[in-house]
Amino acid sequence: MTGKLVGSMIPARLTGMSWNEAFSLGALMNTRGLVELIALNIGYDLGILPPRIFSMMVLMALATTFMTGALLSLASWAQERGAALAAAAR
Repeated sequence: MTGKLVGSMIPARLTGMSWNEAFSLGALMNTRGLVELIALNIGYDLGILPPRIFSMMVLMALATTFMTGALLSLASWAQERGAALAAAAR
């Protein structure tokens, strides 16, 4: 998860995005969602994935997808706080 977050943030920052926008993009890159669950179900149905691996992968997909909302809330909070500090400094 950290690799995808940082691996998305750095190029986004290098292309001109702010750190907050780059963090939000990195957080959104971690959503696994429906496509991964469909692929996991197909792999399980074909017998490619044993039940234990299937369960771990489904939990990972759900956890990282739910974590995205919290990370985006953190980015929004940081942006609002930065704007409030900038206004107070004036």
